[in-house]
Amino acid sequence: MQAVELQSAGAQAVRQAGSAVAALQDRLRLHRAGLRRSLAVYALRAQLAFRPREWLERAPAAVDAAFDWTGRAIEQLSWQTAKSAIHAIRWRKVALVASAPFVLPTEWRAALVRILAYLGAVFALSVMATQFFKQPDALALTEPAPRPAWIEVANPWPAFELEAPAFGDDTDYAIRRHAAGGGRKDILSFGELGNTQRFMTFEVYRAGHEIARFGTPAEEARTLGAEYGRVMGMRSSMPISTKFGPFQTFEFAIGPFGGYNCIGFVHAFDNPRVQIGGVSCHMNLLVDRSAVSCALDRLTLVSAGSDPDIAKLFAHAEQKRSFCGQRDPLFYATPKRPGDVTISSRLRLRRQR
Repeated sequence: MQAVELQSAGAQAVRQAGSAVAALQDRLRLHRAGLRRSLAVYALRAQLAFRPREWLERAPAAVDAAFDWTGRAIEQLSWQTAKSAIHAIRWRKVALVASAPFVLPTEWRAALVRILAYLGAVFALSVMATQFFKQPDALALTEPAPRPAWIEVANPWPAFELEAPAFGDDTDYAIRRHAAGGGRKDILSFGELGNTQRFMTFEVYRAGHEIARFGTPAEEARTLGAEYGRVMGMRSSMPISTKFGPFQTFEFAIGPFGGYNCIGFVHAFDNPRVQIGGVSCHMNLLVDRSAVSCALDRLTLVSAGSDPDIAKLFAHAEQKRSFCGQRDPLFYATPKRPGDVTISSRLRLRRQR
């Protein structure tokens, strides 16, 4: 019986020990989970409190604030020192000694020396702080603006001439020279984009050392159109015939909501390296391509200056001029000659008989 009781007591003790161990393990797991949560919160707080980027961003403001506080403290100390020095002057003795000519009291001299010394120290500290805490923006304001690549020529002397009465009397002539390469652009404009119904501009580009070659016709036409607004919906179109040869054309729109229908036209020459191009626009209507061809035929050289190649180019082109289509037998009749008798006049003579 005793053995049985001892065995049952041992089993009960083992069960109690197992339950105690299980409870201890549960408690340890709870403490571990709480410790993990606390560590995560502390790590997040540490990250929020010690962000290097934020500290770097706040550093200039903190330095400026420290400098302002130091400056105010020095100024207050200097003012207090000056007031103390002024109060320390024995004004009665000064009044007694001041009657002597060209004599300055000792107390007065000492006070002035102290005041000047403190003011000199404040000025030196201000200059040093200004040089040390100088902002890069202030330096950038003093730097000269970069020189533009193309420089507008003042009071240009026209080298080309074009008569386009259909586009009105609002004309403009401009010359641009490349600052480094020596290229030249002569720009003739008729009308004003946004103010007139029709607008047309021509550009004669004599290239220098700034470029090795001209771009593709599409690139050059887009560049010409971008001078006056955003180019939208650009697409290739049929070429137009001129005295200089066929011009590649591209249709696009310029202005808000495509207010202007435009075509860009470009033709480049290898020898000499010259490119003739331009843009013609019409508000809310299609551009008259024949008017562009006629205007290019009327483009003439006024003065070649010291460039015989451009003179030769225009002389050869003038031989192929169609006089706005009058030499085309398919679309235009032969011009009248003096003394011609038309069919209507013959009919009129027969009726009179």
